[in-house]
Amino acid sequence: MTITLSNGKEVNLYSARFLHIYLLWKSQSKELGGFQNGEAFSSQATGAQTTMQGDFHSNVMFFDTEDETGSITLNTYPGTTTTDILFYLFHAQHDKMTAGKLTADDLFGLNIVNDSTGEVITAEGCRLAGYPNNQGNEAAYALAWSVLVGYYHNDGNQPEDSLFSD
Repeated sequence: MTITLSNGKEVNLYSARFLHIYLLWKSQSKELGGFQNGEAFSSQATGAQTTMQGDFHSNVMFFDTEDETGSITLNTYPGTTTTDILFYLFHAQHDKMTAGKLTADDLFGLNIVNDSTGEVITAEGCRLAGYPNNQGNEAAYALAWSVLVGYYHNDGNQPEDSLFSD
């Protein structure tokens, strides 16, 4: 779905201008910016929350999985504050960590909020997988950061329909 602005420009409701991406680290939060317009991120759960299996008689059985992991790709512009922060976090997680059990300060979180659609993605226990993939072409130049997520949850608005009222 799109909306038309007063200047005639059409804007997709999932455009980055409606997105707010918050970094949660060391009990503090900071809104991140410097993303490619309309392509700030992509995310997904690692696997299905429910799987299906049939028995010998083709009776269907559903199983809820306990896998709550996921992944997020953040697309930043080179030279932005967010790119600098992600490089810092990468080195903090890979160069400065000592062997042994991880602490809360070794991991970070992300909250992604879409003001237009009401969608909220909660990502906790995050670790950067490696250096970003460089995506450079005539139309765009971005650094694609792969974030591994220990707890991934995606939520939307309550439907405005009496069928779904509590």
